[in-house]
Amino acid sequence: MKLLNILPFHIPAPTVRMLRKYNNERYCISQLYDGKTGDYICDAIEDTVRDVNHNGCFDNGEEKVYGETAIPCGRYYVTFRKTSLAIGAKAKGGCIPLIHDVPHFSFIRIHNGTDEKNSEGCIILGYNKEKGKVLDSESVCLEFYQRMKYRPFWLEITDNF
Repeated sequence: MKLLNILPFHIPAPTVRMLRKYNNERYCISQLYDGKTGDYICDAIEDTVRDVNHNGCFDNGEEKVYGETAIPCGRYYVTFRKTSLAIGAKAKGGCIPLIHDVPHFSFIRIHNGTDEKNSEGCIILGYNKEKGKVLDSESVCLEFYQRMKYRPFWLEITDNF
């Protein structure tokens, strides 16, 4: 059962806006902002964007490549769920963010890493201080989880390139 099929789309929860800034054939760099205040939170890296017309779906010849494609633009409900990933051992209750109802994707999480090779469709948080990488990822993730208070939130993803 899909979560959004049983919950109304207007669930009161904070919003995080992810604005994609740079995309190439290997990776995409984004910035995350508080949806209420507009404050910058951190950077992110993920696989390359293949939704070239930025409409939130793969159409007009666009194709998803397993493990090498960023999730489409859109608004997604995010909850915290237990994980076997190493960062779970440091996160409250072993839980990290799980993004729900992403078309053509499953088990998409927000976690730590260094570059798009650690992504496989997931969003990797950190600070983009080095070309093609995010740094301080583990501490940035744990701070982000605390900021979200381990509670559900909305993630709005848009492209600006």
